[in-house]
Amino acid sequence: MGPRVDFPYFEHLHYYDQVRDARLNISYSNVREFTFGEFRRELPKDLDLNWANTNGPERLRKMIAGRHGTRVDRVLMTTGATEGNFVVNASMVRPGDRVLVDSPIYSPLRDVPTGLGAQVIRIPRACDDGWRLDVNRWRAEAKAGARLLVFANLGNPTSAAVSRTEIGEVAEIAEESEAYVLVDETFRELAFERRPPSVAQFGPRMIALSTITKVCGLGTLRAGWIVAEPNLLERFGRIKDYTSGGNSALGQLVASWALERWEFFLRRARRILTRNRKVVREALAEMPALQTEVPPFGTVLFPHSLVDVGTLADALLKRHKTVIAEGRFFGMDDHFRLGLGGDMDELRRGLGNLRKALQSAA
Repeated sequence: MGPRVDFPYFEHLHYYDQVRDARLNISYSNVREFTFGEFRRELPKDLDLNWANTNGPERLRKMIAGRHGTRVDRVLMTTGATEGNFVVNASMVRPGDRVLVDSPIYSPLRDVPTGLGAQVIRIPRACDDGWRLDVNRWRAEAKAGARLLVFANLGNPTSAAVSRTEIGEVAEIAEESEAYVLVDETFRELAFERRPPSVAQFGPRMIALSTITKVCGLGTLRAGWIVAEPNLLERFGRIKDYTSGGNSALGQLVASWALERWEFFLRRARRILTRNRKVVREALAEMPALQTEVPPFGTVLFPHSLVDVGTLADALLKRHKTVIAEGRFFGMDDHFRLGLGGDMDELRRGLGNLRKALQSAA
């Protein structure tokens, strides 16, 4: 009998199901929602809802390829970055493989290889070191054997960036160890003019994931993609045939509308994030129990709390109907995630509640 496939419970996802009635959620990683009506377009009456290209429409993939500085034949559409992460791992990881994972990180990037039976090695970063990537530690771990090296760029929950130089070093490590590198680039362009390049430009062992949803505030659209060498995409596509087969024609149409207006969505995101960063900096000055710097880009921050995070989150929810994302979801219990991309007034009220909860716990 073969090894049992046993995926960890996706606690973070289902936690949000449990707190849907809370008045304020200041933990989300997306930019504020954008409604269908704001596109000011009508759906074509002849839209084919019976068939869709399994790779995704070529016009859509061309726009995506342009964002990553690569060719259209290196893009495969998926049902969000989450499906992309799953099909890459399911195609490449076998029980017992060593998978090196950046930490802290969004849990599916860690837990999918765990569920497939991999030996997952977490390589931690430290907040008091500015969430710096320890390339030497990665090189040493990869020498012991690795099938896959996993990152997010920008980081979720830290907004830390992996620089061009660091990407090049990671690509060298992968080549030396005959490993592949998987990078979730969902938040990459939210560093704006300081955005790191896509790993898709750094050789055949590099695999990028991304999605429309976070930059544009289109969370339920579930339009994502994988960027990799065509021979890898063929392998990933064989797994995707059994997960979603093809993608929603309606979703991909709206995704194409969003990509046509990508620069508008980046400008919109910058306006929202710039205002909210100022609000958060001012609020944190009155919360000495939280140790953090507001990152200069990205949609999230991950403060260290001198107050027990579980107790704090529970008090916030019960007394103030306010939600934060506990650090345990990301692999670091004494931190929690705050979102920078939401409504400014709601963020200000939520931070006020956070301050009250911290004062009560002191």
